[in-house]
Amino acid sequence: MEVKFIQKKKKIIELEFDDKTLPNALAEALSENEVDSYVYEPHPLIKGYRLHVEADDAMKELKSAVSKVEKRWDGFSELLRKGLVSEK
Repeated sequence: MEVKFIQKKKKIIELEFDDKTLPNALAEALSENEVDSYVYEPHPLIKGYRLHVEADDAMKELKSAVSKVEKRWDGFSELLRKGLVSEK
């Protein structure tokens, strides 16, 4: 997965991803924390998905969302591992 910072200021952060799964998950986690964020495609002919975040401290909010998504995915991974254990 490739991620690039497009804009990095105290109140605004914009990242570009080559896949839309992670930015959508982050936008959902940010929304749960009542942070203004959205995912969009900058142009139909240019590959990439952008996550735009606006907050008083955008980086702090983004880090919090990353932690939240990481915990959810770790939980999903654990459930999947338990489900893959073959029964005897």
